[in-house]
Amino acid sequence: MPFTVTGVSQMAGKLRSLSSQFPDAVAKAIYQEAQIEMTESKRRVPVDTGVLRASGFVQDPEKSGGNISVTLAYGGAASEYAVIVHEDLEAFHPIGQAKYLESVLKESAKYMAARIAKRVHFNNLMRSL
Repeated sequence: MPFTVTGVSQMAGKLRSLSSQFPDAVAKAIYQEAQIEMTESKRRVPVDTGVLRASGFVQDPEKSGGNISVTLAYGGAASEYAVIVHEDLEAFHPIGQAKYLESVLKESAKYMAARIAKRVHFNNLMRSL
């Protein structure tokens, strides 16, 4: 199943099609991509004691109707201040930055559907060998 896509809307359509045909493969691919995003986010987290960075996690995929989602979040022992650190654009951080999760997701948003589709295609190809 080769892919040729010229734009984001076309890729989103391909991804919806893949999701209906191969929901488990798409869920796995979304989870794998979310892990990559979390790794990059952890590079951007402000570090004082390291608790906030260590609290980052990716939940298992959830399927609801035709939708598949994965949650990336920070919290746990850092839940009292994770949102404050994320949102405070005025705070000085010798290590890291505000918007440590949002910035990563915004930067990759336009590439995400293509990355997921490519991963689904590759995983299905490998399964057929």
